[in-house]
Amino acid sequence: PGSDVAGVVVSAGASSSLQPGQAVFGLSVGALGTAVACPEQTLVAMPPCLSYEAASTMPTVFITAQLAMGAVTGVQPGERVLVHAAAGGVGLAALQVLRVLGAVPVATAGSPSKRSLLRSLGVQAVVGSRDTQYVGPLACLGGVDVVLNSLTSPGMVGGSLSVLRRGGRFVEIGKRDIWAPAAAAAERPDVAYSLLAVDFLPDEGVQSALQ
Repeated sequence: PGSDVAGVVVSAGASSSLQPGQAVFGLSVGALGTAVACPEQTLVAMPPCLSYEAASTMPTVFITAQLAMGAVTGVQPGERVLVHAAAGGVGLAALQVLRVLGAVPVATAGSPSKRSLLRSLGVQAVVGSRDTQYVGPLACLGGVDVVLNSLTSPGMVGGSLSVLRRGGRFVEIGKRDIWAPAAAAAERPDVAYSLLAVDFLPDEGVQSALQ
C-alpha cells in the first residue's frame, strides 16, 4: 500500500530523462508522504489528459491487469475471461484491458450494487463472489479460458479451476491463502498456473509496463 504516486519532479540527476517541473506518475516507496526519492525507471511522464488524483490511482491496478492479460496469459480475441472481484480496482482495469483485446469478460462481485455497476459497464455475465455458487452458471456457459483470481475464501480457487476449459490459464494476484503451483497442478495438471505481484517487478519492468 502507498506505492502509487503522481506529482512534479523537484530534482533529477544530470543523466536523467526527467526534468524538474515535469509531471510524472508511477510507483515509489513512501508515496503516502508529500515527497519521495525513487529511481527514474519507476516513473513516466504523466499524460496531460489526466489529473494528479486520477493518475495516482492507476499504476498498480493497470500494470497488474496488463501483465495478467498480456505477458502472463496472452489473452486472445474472443476468449472468455473470468475476472473475480471485478468491481475493485484491478477488476475494473482488467475489464478495460479485455475490451481492448477483444476478449469476453465474465465477472464476479460481492454485492447487488457492484454487480449492477458491472452490468452497466457492458459485462453480460455477472455472478456473486461470496461463495462458490458461481461455478454452476459458469459451467453452463461452457467454462472460461482464463481466470484472474483475488478471492481467498475456502473453495474459491478450487471452484475457479473447475470452470477452466482444458488447457486454460489461471493468474493468482491475491496475497493470502495462495495455492502453491504444485497444489494447482495436482488439481488441474492441464492448467497453466501463475502468481503475479507488482511488488516484485524490477524497476525496468515497472517503466516498461507504464509506457
